[in-house]
Amino acid sequence: MKKKIFVTYIILLLLETILTGLFSLSFIKMSYLSNIEEMLITDGNLVNKMVEDKIKEKYFKDIDFSKLAKEYSKQINARITFINRNGVVVGDSEIDKSDLKNIENHMNRPEIKKALKGIIGKSQRYSSTLDINYLYVAVPVVKDGIIYGVTRLAYPLNKINKIYFNFIKKIVISMVIGVAVAMLLGYRYINRITEPIKEITVTAQKISNGDFSSRVYVESEDEVKILADTFNLMAERLNNNISELQDKNTKLKSILTSMKEGLIAIDNSNRIILINSPAKKLFNIEKEDVLKEEIFNLINNEELKISLEKIINDNDLEKIEVAIDEPEMRILKIYKYLIKLNQDPNRIIGKLILIVEVTEMRRLEKMRTEFVANVSHELKTPLTSILGFVETLKNGAIDNEKVRDKFLNIIEIEAERLTRLIDDLLTLSDIESNKLSSNKKEYIDVYEEMIQIKDMMEEIAKQKDIEFICEIQESLPNIYGNRDWFKQMIINLVDNAIKYTPEGGIVRVSAYEKENSIFISVKDTGIGIPKKDIPRLFERFYRVDKARSRKVGGTGLGLAIVKHIVLSFGGKVDVYSEEGKGAEFLVKIPL
Repeated sequence: MKKKIFVTYIILLLLETILTGLFSLSFIKMSYLSNIEEMLITDGNLVNKMVEDKIKEKYFKDIDFSKLAKEYSKQINARITFINRNGVVVGDSEIDKSDLKNIENHMNRPEIKKALKGIIGKSQRYSSTLDINYLYVAVPVVKDGIIYGVTRLAYPLNKINKIYFNFIKKIVISMVIGVAVAMLLGYRYINRITEPIKEITVTAQKISNGDFSSRVYVESEDEVKILADTFNLMAERLNNNISELQDKNTKLKSILTSMKEGLIAIDNSNRIILINSPAKKLFNIEKEDVLKEEIFNLINNEELKISLEKIINDNDLEKIEVAIDEPEMRILKIYKYLIKLNQDPNRIIGKLILIVEVTEMRRLEKMRTEFVANVSHELKTPLTSILGFVETLKNGAIDNEKVRDKFLNIIEIEAERLTRLIDDLLTLSDIESNKLSSNKKEYIDVYEEMIQIKDMMEEIAKQKDIEFICEIQESLPNIYGNRDWFKQMIINLVDNAIKYTPEGGIVRVSAYEKENSIFISVKDTGIGIPKKDIPRLFERFYRVDKARSRKVGGTGLGLAIVKHIVLSFGGKVDVYSEEGKGAEFLVKIPL
């Protein structure tokens, strides 16, 4: 194999070298001839310039062109011939003046024809006069637009050929040296390629004899390296089938462990063949290794066990929901999937149980249901009242001025209550859905806004004989957001404090900067909030004392609006309260 590669390499190398040399020589020759032509044209133009100056002094026919030809030829190292416009040679650097009459007319020479037309003529041919191959360049002698004759310059091609053969000699020497070096390097390179192949062959023989630990080591980065790596990979796979299966098992366990949902796979005898950590946590299984154990023996919660037995044993049942209260109240949704063989889909080898905790989802659904019920109730009560009084008025009470005014006042109060409720619902909806265009956001001067709220709420507190104290730090930083929402948030908190503080009490509002945030505190000496009610305080329509809340005219949405406004500013609100000793709402808005 090595010999075949080497011979092929040498043949290709020789072909490439020969072709490159031929093309190089051809290019050099063409380039050299082109340079000679350009040089002759330049020299011809210079000679013509001097001839044209002579024409000023003498007529063209009176100039001694033989003398000029010999003088200029020595200067430019080229044969010069002067021909008049009739094709007659009137001077030549290589021929005596007396012999000019023996030279044939040059009118039919191709380069002369072109020159007499005012074009520079070029040609290569044999000179019968001097028995030499020449490169001819003919430049017309033009004076005042009249062509008087032609200056022809000739360069012997034997000089070019001599230079050309020197080039060939040097290129051949370079080619021989290059081929010799390439052969030496090629032999070493072929050795480098064939050695790994020989090693692969030897290693393959070892593996065929049962030595699966044998490996091929190749340092190159080419296809041979890929072949060796592929060979090693094949050997490794043959040797490490069991290890790969264990690795896949580990990966599967990692995936199962990272799942939030519980997952259990059981066989047809209800024995566990796979279980993840969330499932163990859900079923409160503390035992480490539970594989091959029956699932029902591991579950302590009776309700959960009954639900699992039901879904596993009922072929038509695919999902079930169960509520358990140990160790804490949770709602679980259990799904069942049949495990089938890919090769035989009709054969069932077990069941896959997926347990999803839906406690939070059900809580939100319950909140939504309660919200709809509360809205309906809150709307129905004033509407019923309004409709009742309208009906009474229509039945004749309208004629009694005292009764009519009383009923209309009640209708007005209930209508205002409805308006407040609807306004609060719309506000809450806008805030929750964040329906706030960027042009409504602005920088808010907290100090100015707090002073305005103080002036507004101070009068309301005075009417109830409540001491209203406002402590606002000057030079508070601005915050960015909706100005109206900010004011509504503070007003709702202060209004609540005034409503639930008895006469003679104190409502204290303070605002200050701390920890790169603005803190706003609304503290009262009112009835306070029971500890059990604090977690639900910001739910819509949630009231600690429903009777008292309706009596003071609340919609049950004020604190829900406060919470969502605070969230829109990226802040949070905390409640500190003790029943009978007042409450404090502390809002923190980051800068």
